[in-house]
Amino acid sequence: MPMPKTNSPKNWMRIRATFITVVFRRITLAFVLPLVWLSPLAFSINSYGQEVQSIERAELIERAVARLIEIQEPDGAWPYEGVYRVNRQIPVGYRIGGTAIVCQALLDAPLQDRSGVDAAIRRGVKLILTELEHPLMAVSQANQYDVRVWGHIYGLETFVRLKASGRFADLEDAMQPWIERLIPILLEEQLEDGGWNYASRNQHAPFVTAPALQALLAARANGMTIDAAVFERGVEALLGSRGTNGAFSYSGKTSVSGGGEKLPGSIARNPVSEATLLMLDKGNVQHLQAAIDAFYEHWDELEKRRKKTGTHVAPYGVAPYYFYYGHRYLAQSIELLPEETREREHQRFEAVLRKTMDDDYTWNDRVFDRSRAFGTAMSILALSQTAVPLPTKPTAVRVPGE
Repeated sequence: MPMPKTNSPKNWMRIRATFITVVFRRITLAFVLPLVWLSPLAFSINSYGQEVQSIERAELIERAVARLIEIQEPDGAWPYEGVYRVNRQIPVGYRIGGTAIVCQALLDAPLQDRSGVDAAIRRGVKLILTELEHPLMAVSQANQYDVRVWGHIYGLETFVRLKASGRFADLEDAMQPWIERLIPILLEEQLEDGGWNYASRNQHAPFVTAPALQALLAARANGMTIDAAVFERGVEALLGSRGTNGAFSYSGKTSVSGGGEKLPGSIARNPVSEATLLMLDKGNVQHLQAAIDAFYEHWDELEKRRKKTGTHVAPYGVAPYYFYYGHRYLAQSIELLPEETREREHQRFEAVLRKTMDDDYTWNDRVFDRSRAFGTAMSILALSQTAVPLPTKPTAVRVPGE
């Protein structure tokens, strides 16, 4: 190979340019970056982080709730927004599901003044009641990608909780018929393997099956009759998806011969699956604690996908929308642990959740601005979890904060 001629003008110019670049970088590292770090902007960033950690939980919830009220849309909706569209519009199931989750978050948030909040809930409920009449919310067993089940699940759970709270008597006559309709809709949409899914009807997805079972549990706990076989089939589906490493498969039964699901890719659905099994007397605290510990151990893999484009990205297939879903249900799981460990776990959880709050007191795991309503609502539910009734217990008629 011929050697370059070092005495040529072009080579000397390259050497000189390289030397100048190296010197410039060293000067920047030694003098410029420290000055930037000491700048008012850097102090502002540091101060914000310190402020977030120092704000009392109750005040943090108050501020986040205020933001949810501000971003409620004129028709009463807090729609969840993802990449999926129907006729270029946000699907009705996402509009209902997103709005219902915000209504749940506002219902039990410990607030000093509920007047504006309950008015916002009423606007949301009216939107849900209207949208449930949409043809695309009718019961369906079509084997296709269809997100209406999210509207059915969270619509049912929200109406049950609102009615049981005793604070929305003016809406009960409108909600009760839908409670009675949504239960058989979910039963008809239950798959042959005992679970639920939105991507297809080929096999269940644990992160859909668990919330569906919880919605039905809440309905049963508050007086509705549901055949025990429905829950038994759901338990069978969940147990069949749990691998020997504690990871629940994304869908269907776990592949034991293939080593099962990779644990880091399942941490957002493991706690809700274990919690639901425990609620149905088919789980145990050891499995639940292991799921909670794994969440923290592999949290960085979840964080890598927050506010990123794309969905199921290698190596673990983590989609951004798992992020606050996972946090909300992890907080719920803590309430099923022995009482002596809960406070420690709440502190561990809250420190992690606060890390990802935006500077306007909202949380968002997507690149879409409207989805901050979902992320914020899930985070408020998580922060308020000690006030949120578990689905297995009748909802007490009370005013949060009293």
